[in-house]
Amino acid sequence: MPRKHLVASGINKKQQLQAKIWQKLAREIKAAVKVGGPNLDANPRLKAAVDKALQNNLSRDSIERNISGSNKDPQELISLEYECYGPNGVQIIVNALTDNTNRTASNLRGYLSKLHGEIAKPNSVKIFFDNLGVIILEKLTGQSKSGVEELVLTNELDGYIDTNEYDDSLEVITEPNGSFYKIKEVLVNNGYKVYDAAIKLVAQNKITQLDDDTKERLTRFVDSCDEDDDIQTVVTNYEEAE
Repeated sequence: MPRKHLVASGINKKQQLQAKIWQKLAREIKAAVKVGGPNLDANPRLKAAVDKALQNNLSRDSIERNISGSNKDPQELISLEYECYGPNGVQIIVNALTDNTNRTASNLRGYLSKLHGEIAKPNSVKIFFDNLGVIILEKLTGQSKSGVEELVLTNELDGYIDTNEYDDSLEVITEPNGSFYKIKEVLVNNGYKVYDAAIKLVAQNKITQLDDDTKERLTRFVDSCDEDDDIQTVVTNYEEAE
């Protein structure tokens, strides 16, 4: 295949993935409005959805259209959470928004079958995860864990838990409430660059080593979930060692 076709194919794939992300973000915004109303300050789920949408470059016009049009949308979406076991100690939480629960469950079982995994009983996996605010910062020159901690103390910020420092990033952990947004705001106002920020499930005990076959199967499983219109998020306890 000529190189220009390879490049074009790569661009198209990237565009398709971006469109899929926007579609899922819009779906979550609509679902959040239907459950808790259009007021961001009174609807934490909507606030989180809008925050994530902005991080992923969904335009403010699109966000407003999805908020205002939610009540006119006849589609009724059901929120589902699946707890799953994979091979070699892999733990998985899958969240979905669907108008057809049978389709979603069937698809997920198919993905799990290829992984050699299975759906678990409720709360048999989730007990090993904590709901936390996680803010990933690009570590610019002069920025460090101690600087974040000093900022937290100076501004008397409640809800701060810890900061993990890496070669090129800082991971700030907070309580999963309003303090997450306050801490993020203070960090941005003091020159920190946010790469990603979300309130999400974090594994209490992460695994960093998997055999090549299991790692490949897990990658394919996550990719399949990402491409599935019904599945919003996938969280696992696997984290590749640096």
